[in-house]
Amino acid sequence: MKKQNNIDKVRPSRDGHEYHEAWTARKALQLLLPKDNLIGIAVEGLQTEEQSFAAPETNEIADIVLYYGKNCTFDDSENIKIVQFKYSTKSARSDFRASNANKTITKFAAAYNDFLSQYSAKTVNEKLKFELITNRPIYKPFIQAVENIANGKNSSSDAKVNEQMQQFKKLCGLKDKKLFELARKCEFIGLTENLTETKKDISRILVDWSAGNDALAKVCFGSLKQMVRDKAGSAGIKNNVIKHVDILAALELQDVNDLLPCPESLPEVGKIVHREQLTDAIKLIENINNPLLIHAAGGMGKTVFLQSISKALSKEHEVLFFDCFGGGAYRAPDDSRHHPNRG
Repeated sequence: MKKQNNIDKVRPSRDGHEYHEAWTARKALQLLLPKDNLIGIAVEGLQTEEQSFAAPETNEIADIVLYYGKNCTFDDSENIKIVQFKYSTKSARSDFRASNANKTITKFAAAYNDFLSQYSAKTVNEKLKFELITNRPIYKPFIQAVENIANGKNSSSDAKVNEQMQQFKKLCGLKDKKLFELARKCEFIGLTENLTETKKDISRILVDWSAGNDALAKVCFGSLKQMVRDKAGSAGIKNNVIKHVDILAALELQDVNDLLPCPESLPEVGKIVHREQLTDAIKLIENINNPLLIHAAGGMGKTVFLQSISKALSKEHEVLFFDCFGGGAYRAPDDSRHHPNRG
């Protein structure tokens, strides 16, 4: 008799779940310093108030929902993005094809139809987006297939692309304009970092943004993941949306100003009499390719001189002035915000 290999499904499942938490925690950090108008992240389905109006497939497929705009509702948002995660340890290097996204594509289509049953086609097509994120590389013919469908093409001369197109059409079960619109809304992102890299990336961000060290970053990371778990669990039954204030609370911050970029700690010196060397220094900077080092004994006015250079150059150039002294804060072992490598 052949000995059957024991297949451990629990550990990969746990890795996938933790990857979901870690990725969501990292994305949630964008709420502190938003650049794309992200205002909230619903965990495990649409935000609580909208879940009761949504079809089961819509909430099931939404690992997280990203809300952009003024408020975390479909009505008041500029747009929303329903995100599904696919993490694999065994198949991390194999291509991700339409067949690997069979349930996802089917439920994306069901969610699309669900929104169309509640809102006008114009509103849904303007606001709703779908995204699948995986640590596997996306099969190039699959990407091309989705692009072809989005552009209204019914077939392809490439047999591999054509096969992926037929699979996508069969899985979503839509036709004509609905089919094209769904394809336009779908984005498949592959080769994202693995679980270990994602964890390290968050720790680096927390260290770089905060006044703490690596040990404190691990504690903060744990708090962020716990916040995601709470929003996904029974604690989030009435409120499953992560907002700006939730991140501040998880990191035990009073205000976003407690993060980098840290405030300068330069003393007020009153009216400045420019040194005669200022003009020469500015001319020198404009004509050299190597760094310029200004050095002198303590109290000679190096900082004031640099401030004068910065002010003069900022009239025609973009200048970054980083205070790595921090009023002496760089000497404190628990304060790394003013270290030169943070500049």
